[in-house]
Amino acid sequence: MKKFIWLVGSLFVAHLGSAQPLKPHLWKHRVVVLLAPTEQEAVFKQQLALWTAQPEEVTDRDLVLYQIFNHGGLGPGNEPLEATSRAVLIKKYGPLPEDGLKFLLIGKDGGVKLEKEAIVAMPELFARIDQMPMRQTEMRRRKN
Repeated sequence: MKKFIWLVGSLFVAHLGSAQPLKPHLWKHRVVVLLAPTEQEAVFKQQLALWTAQPEEVTDRDLVLYQIFNHGGLGPGNEPLEATSRAVLIKKYGPLPEDGLKFLLIGKDGGVKLEKEAIVAMPELFARIDQMPMRQTEMRRRKN
C-alpha cells in the first residue's frame, strides 16, 4: 500500500511540474517565449537569428528561450517540450498567431514585461531588461 501511495504521489508531482513549465525559472531566469505557426515562419527565423547572434549578452542577462509552434515546441537548449507544457504555455501566453510572431519577455518574478507581435531588436530587449530594478541590482553586484 505504501508503494502505491508513493507511486501516485510521484506521478502527481511529476504532473504538476509539467503543468508549470516556467516554474523552474522563477527568480533565476528571464524567459523569452516566441510563438509562431511553424519554425519556417520568416519573422520567427529573423528573430531567432538575432537571438543567436549575441550569446554573451543573452547569457549575461540570464535569458532562456522557449519556442512554441502549432505542432511542437522547444525549451531551453532546444530540448523538445512535452505536449502538456506546450499546451500550458499556449493557454497562458497564446494564442498562437496565424502568421507572424508573438514575442514575450517574462521577468524573473514571472510577470510579463514585454509583449509584441513583431520582431524585437536585441538592443531594445537588452535596454528593457537593463532598466529593470532587479537587473540594476545584478549589475551593481557584478561591479563590486
